[in-house]
Amino acid sequence: MDEEQGAGVEHRHLRSALEFAVLMAAEGQKRKPAVPFPKDLRPFFNKPRLTNSALGRLRRCIEGDPVFRTRLSAGALPELVDDIGRLWLADAKGWEQQASVLASAADAAVDDVDLKTQLKRAEKRRAAAEQATVRAQAELVHRDEVAQMQSIEIDDLRAELAKSEEIVFEIRTELLDVRMDVRHARDREAAAEAKWATLTDQLTDQLTAARRQPAPPAPVLDNSADVAAAASAARALAEQLESLLSTPLAVEASTKQARGNRPIHRTPVALPGGVIGSSAEAAEYLARSDAQMLIDGYNVTKLGWPNRSLERQRVALLDAMENLARRFGTDATVVFDGASIVGAHADRRRLIRVVYSPEGVIADDVIRDEVRRLPTNCAVVVVTNDAEIVRDVRADGANVVPSNALLAIL
Repeated sequence: MDEEQGAGVEHRHLRSALEFAVLMAAEGQKRKPAVPFPKDLRPFFNKPRLTNSALGRLRRCIEGDPVFRTRLSAGALPELVDDIGRLWLADAKGWEQQASVLASAADAAVDDVDLKTQLKRAEKRRAAAEQATVRAQAELVHRDEVAQMQSIEIDDLRAELAKSEEIVFEIRTELLDVRMDVRHARDREAAAEAKWATLTDQLTDQLTAARRQPAPPAPVLDNSADVAAAASAARALAEQLESLLSTPLAVEASTKQARGNRPIHRTPVALPGGVIGSSAEAAEYLARSDAQMLIDGYNVTKLGWPNRSLERQRVALLDAMENLARRFGTDATVVFDGASIVGAHADRRRLIRVVYSPEGVIADDVIRDEVRRLPTNCAVVVVTNDAEIVRDVRADGANVVPSNALLAIL
């Protein structure tokens, strides 16, 4: 409502509302962040009382800022602002007529009221405004702003948490890849040692055969020189073969002597106190360890998914083991019967190793060979319910987990 519409109401009738406006602006500037207010109110912050000449200026200033005027109207209580002032702040349609009636009544009562009483009443209103309204209303104004800032901070923290979880997942994936690379390197090392042993055996056989070769028949006088040269060449070849074999054979002999020809046994993984070896708790503890886990594939699948086809059983077990490797970092190898199965090698899995027994060999023997092939300082866990496999691998120092215990943690 502009000044022309409210011209019927004199400035002096709005004193309580104008004083209230100055008080609210003075307290609002102390907040962080400050409550917006018309800058023209600042010179009146430290005034003990508004002069009559300043009332019109303040009125025009507040009427020129509808947002501030609306905020004042929301906090104007009857004990702080009189009826005329609240009508003016609300700026409702037809407020000036109601205010004129109230102003006429007030002017008629002014003659009967002592000036000191009016001043005392104004001071009480001022004190009440400082003690109650400023605290409560200023906090109310800032509540939504503070809540919004806290919501933004929470969103930022959630984003940082999600990013941290992604980094942790990437690190775990890289760790699993490194473990698989180490496993493959060990396989290549074992293959190289086996090849070297085969070559050594072949050279030894050749040397033995050369030494046992019978002497040549008596040469004819005409070709004696040729026969002697051939015999000399054979002896030279035998000496070269013996020289090549002398170093590795000596090393092998010295190694066996140092060991005293006693086999080195593998030590099973010790379980925590109170954990039963056939329980799901033991299966989870061993899956989280650094042990190599060998799974008797069909022994587990026929117990876990007996109504499915063999192909669907294999898929179900491999998917579950992939998830287990992601959760616990398990280094696992699943062994199935029959390398001739159509599609047996179709899946290329990154986290677990899948082995199919060659033709004429059962998965049980593959598991036994895997346990014996692994170094004795490497812990091994075999998952099966086959009593014969359990007996053999325990003799080699491996831990045994029943198939149903593994199924309980998948």
